[in-house]
Amino acid sequence: MNKLRAIIVPLFLIFLFGCSKEQISDNSKKEYSKAEQFITDMGYLIISNEGIVSEYLLDKKLLTEMPYMQYWSVQSVDPVDYIGKEITTSKFIVKNHPLDNEKDNTKKQTLIFLLEADDEVIGGYSFPDFDELHMGWVYTIDGKTLEELTGEAFPKWSKEWNLRYK
Repeated sequence: MNKLRAIIVPLFLIFLFGCSKEQISDNSKKEYSKAEQFITDMGYLIISNEGIVSEYLLDKKLLTEMPYMQYWSVQSVDPVDYIGKEITTSKFIVKNHPLDNEKDNTKKQTLIFLLEADDEVIGGYSFPDFDELHMGWVYTIDGKTLEELTGEAFPKWSKEWNLRYK
């Protein structure tokens, strides 16, 4: 009986350690999507990947309509380059973002919406993950306001934007 136990116990331990090592290896090999990699490369911790929340074909008219005007106003890319393309928007909840510390952001986390075209991340926008609905404009993906991004006050920016895209 002792000989049997001496054989079974080590085999059981080898099996147990073998399984747990495989589990650790699987977790360390997790592959990120391009969108997730984009976010982690910016230094943000992904709490949740909420998936695709919208898909649309971008045209000039959309650029002057809400909410698309907001979304595209805070991009570093020229929207004209994406007219006629399918735009996919994915939602992520992140931490370690400048907007985590925004007043009334009791969750201390931020929502990031990434824009993709032709299976490439082209930009995005963010806002604090407030408990209640707040009115206002979206922020750049890294938490800057429209004014910080463009250097212009909203009335002047809006007039120029509408002249360009109407």
